[in-house]
This record gives sequence, structure tokens and C-alpha cells, in this order.
Amino acid sequence: MAAGAETGNIVSEFSIGNTRVKICDDYCRDRTREDVEQILQRIARRALEQFSAATATTPCTD
Repeated sequence: MAAGAETGNIVSEFSIGNTRVKICDDYCRDRTREDVEQILQRIARRALEQFSAATATTPCTD
């Protein structure tokens, strides 16, 4: 986040080494349960596509 940038509705804040992490729920906060479920399904679908692509291009060493 740039210096002086506005922050959203922070729901969690922690540090990893020298990095400060802030988790905001601005994207989902005013959504219905159905909207959130659709968002999570879309994220899962995209993640599975990436995992499948990664395993298709990585040779098995077993």
C-alpha cells in the first residue's frame, strides 16, 4: 500500500518478517451469502485450473 493511501475495513492485521499484512473485507462485506459463494467458487475454479496446468507441465520424478 502506498504511503498515505486509504485503508479499507481491516478484519485482520499481522506481520511476516518486516512486511505488514492487512486483510480487508471490502470486496465481500456488502454481498449476499449467494454472492460470496459464487466468488469462492470462481476462485476455486481458477486455482484448480492453475494447479492442473502446473502439474501438466511438470514431469513426474517418482
